[in-house]
Amino acid sequence: MDTNPQRALPQDTMMHHEVQMKRVQQHFIQSTCSCGWLSAARMSESIAAEEGRDHAILYDGAFSSNLA
Repeated sequence: MDTNPQRALPQDTMMHHEVQMKRVQQHFIQSTCSCGWLSAARMSESIAAEEGRDHAILYDGAFSSNLA
C-alpha cells in the first residue's frame, strides 16, 4: 500500500462536494453538502454562506448561495 501523502487520489475515487444553502424552520439557514456535511443552523445568512464556501473551498467543490 502506498502511504505517500504527497500522492493525489485519482479523481474517480474522490467524493463530489456540492454545497447549497437551505432554510431550516423559518428563521434559520444551513449550508449542506452532497457529501453529507451540514453546517450549524444560523440566523445569519452571511455566516451560513461563509461556512458553506469554506467547506467547498476545502474540498475543491462548488458552492451555491441560492436558498433552497
